[in-house]
Amino acid sequence: MVNWYREASRIAVPVAAALACAPVGYAASLAEHRAVAPRLALFEIWVEEQRAHLHQPGVAVGIVHDQELVWAKGFGSADVAAGRAAAPDTVFRLGSVTKTFTATALLQLRDAGKLSLDDPVREHLPWFGYRGPSPEGPQITVRHLLTHTAGLPREAPLPYWTDREFPTLEQLAEAVREGVGLFEPGEGYEYSNLGIALAGEVVAAASGMPWAEYVRRHVLDPLGMGSTSAAEPRAPPGRLAAGYLIRRPDGDAPLAPPTLSRALAPAAEMSSTVEDLARFVSAHLRDAGDPGPAILAQRTLREMHRVHWLAPSWQSGRGLGFGVWRQDGRTLVGHAGWVAGHRSQIAFDPATGVGVVVLTNSDEGGPGSYVRQAFELVAPAIETAVAAEPELPEAEDPERFAGTYHTPWGEVTDVLVLDGRLAMYDRSHPPVEDVEGSLTKLVPEGPNAFRIETDDDTGSLVVFELEDGRVARVKVGENYLFPEGCGRVGPDLRCTWSGEDR
Repeated sequence: MVNWYREASRIAVPVAAALACAPVGYAASLAEHRAVAPRLALFEIWVEEQRAHLHQPGVAVGIVHDQELVWAKGFGSADVAAGRAAAPDTVFRLGSVTKTFTATALLQLRDAGKLSLDDPVREHLPWFGYRGPSPEGPQITVRHLLTHTAGLPREAPLPYWTDREFPTLEQLAEAVREGVGLFEPGEGYEYSNLGIALAGEVVAAASGMPWAEYVRRHVLDPLGMGSTSAAEPRAPPGRLAAGYLIRRPDGDAPLAPPTLSRALAPAAEMSSTVEDLARFVSAHLRDAGDPGPAILAQRTLREMHRVHWLAPSWQSGRGLGFGVWRQDGRTLVGHAGWVAGHRSQIAFDPATGVGVVVLTNSDEGGPGSYVRQAFELVAPAIETAVAAEPELPEAEDPERFAGTYHTPWGEVTDVLVLDGRLAMYDRSHPPVEDVEGSLTKLVPEGPNAFRIETDDDTGSLVVFELEDGRVARVKVGENYLFPEGCGRVGPDLRCTWSGEDR
């Protein structure tokens, strides 16, 4: 099959290369594709439902295909008190998504011959003294740090997540001058912020410059990630999202205290936007010949994204700095993050080139539900669109019936055109997780009439009643839905429009 979208994109290679550091571009033609646009519209409805249900102040989401940001949008507030809306260029704290940048930096240095993944950590950090339970056991290597298989505890032996007094490098070095790990290196798994903090110091030792400076020079600047910071959040006035803690019993969510993680920075400090992270995800989806800068070789990307440690369930594992997991038949690569008042996640499917970025400014709920829904609802349509122009079944001008409808009592139903066919989505609270499975699909039955699709063809009739060429009401079985904007429903069960709407 011809990937018509990718082929069209390659025509613009000289322009894309010239604008490598310009604001991220949107693949508007793909977002507007008839297979994709209706599913994006449904996804937006669900995201806003979910955000409201979880009481999250703000959410920003982006969907990537290959080297383009297909769609991005902010929902809710970046700062409730200031009345600032969340947007794709709002700066959020990333928490542990930072670890993927540290891993990218280490693999760059490995490819440059500055280190080996099988180097003992002590070769680069002479002050590091942790070992496994057996004095004769293997040494902890750089690879062990990246896969969380070093046997190190989750944190350094200091209470910094309690007192918010994060250690300086000197204090961290003193704290890990000696110690016995939880298991022999390579024989188990323990997610470790300490391990990735040490990986960041290996970056500094091998490159001869501080971790934050290396990441800026060799990852952020080449990708044009001008709103991303590896040190304290760097954002123009009005662009940094306020973070909110879990709501108290009275319903108020306190502002999160600022976090400056110092020596733990390579594991948790970075801040960024949906638009900038789309560039980073695209860099990890890059194929030979794609436009834009290559920050890593193709073979290195594949090495980072494959499983190096497999969980006993065989459903998830660790790559080099990335998580790898199975989700609904896909193998996804990415990482989640959480630091006071901010939760984040990036995820991408190397096989299809689809990626998702989610940033939130609340401890309430996680970003994973948005990632899952994007892959379930939108990704298949993108994959169909880029493979070839889909053969969609014909219907009687289905677009004329699309819209938002409601009962007299406030229940809301969205009628959308998905894959060339009408479908109905009933909004719910809490929002459904299986959006695709909850859709009511309609089969053409006659002029302005459809039947609800069932296995035995006994579904109720759905009739769109028109007045002056517009839908006045929808008869579903023996009951009615009314279009959004209807002023009130009269005793004859017909809509009374306001003057400007009529």
